[in-house]
Amino acid sequence: MDNWIVTIISGTIGAIIGTYGGAFFLNYWQNRKIRKIRNIAIKALKIILEYKKKSFSNAENQFNTLTISEKRAVIVALHKLGLPIGLATNEIFDIRNVHFLDRTIDEDEVEGMITQVKQGNCDSLFYMDVESYFTSNFKMLARRSAARRYVKEVLAKSTVSLQQMQITSPQNWPSLFTFGEYKIILAFREQVNDSYFFELNGNPNKEKIDTLLNDIDLGLWDDYLCWSIEAYQNVKSQNIMTQILTAKLANNDNSSIVANTIPPEEEQKS
Repeated sequence: MDNWIVTIISGTIGAIIGTYGGAFFLNYWQNRKIRKIRNIAIKALKIILEYKKKSFSNAENQFNTLTISEKRAVIVALHKLGLPIGLATNEIFDIRNVHFLDRTIDEDEVEGMITQVKQGNCDSLFYMDVESYFTSNFKMLARRSAARRYVKEVLAKSTVSLQQMQITSPQNWPSLFTFGEYKIILAFREQVNDSYFFELNGNPNKEKIDTLLNDIDLGLWDDYLCWSIEAYQNVKSQNIMTQILTAKLANNDNSSIVANTIPPEEEQKS
């Protein structure tokens, strides 16, 4: 009887120790693995910090000294955090040679990314499939790249006549783009060809141009970049027609009001 009780107690204790001990060591090794990946992400961001107040593109060479396995582990998480990874329209994503957009590195912004990594807020993004992630975003990245190139190579080199409200762009600027890129940016071009982006002397306003480039990177112009010029012009034509009809109806209503206010004796005289 005593042996039976001892056997049960021993088995129970062994099961408890095995369950909780196994869970403890599994959790320990999992946390150790996560800490290791966080450290890789932090190391990558500290490389970026070395170029603070300079362009992200200046940090490309040193960033790419990270091993391929290190970049594969953290690159999606870093992009989600805000690292401006660029992708030209005529390229496929190459993990061996990561490119950045030409944006100025903000020290506080990068420090905030490091804090997010340390707090574990992007642990679920580690080891995401790099090719699938960037391929799924390729079309939008390509559209933004074409828009950025239009702003930097065309709009920023244009002038405006405020008297005639006419923008003069560099000659033969469409040759800077493939036909597909050209079609993509036409609706976007209709919107940004605006005197808002120019000084009173007719030259481009650098601060507003830089803000426009940043807005493109943030995706604020994606709707126009996904809009065909035919659809854009169709909606624009409908809006113009609606305004014309509304103005005509308003004029007719005003005429009726004037007619109704003529005194009866004036009507008899007429």
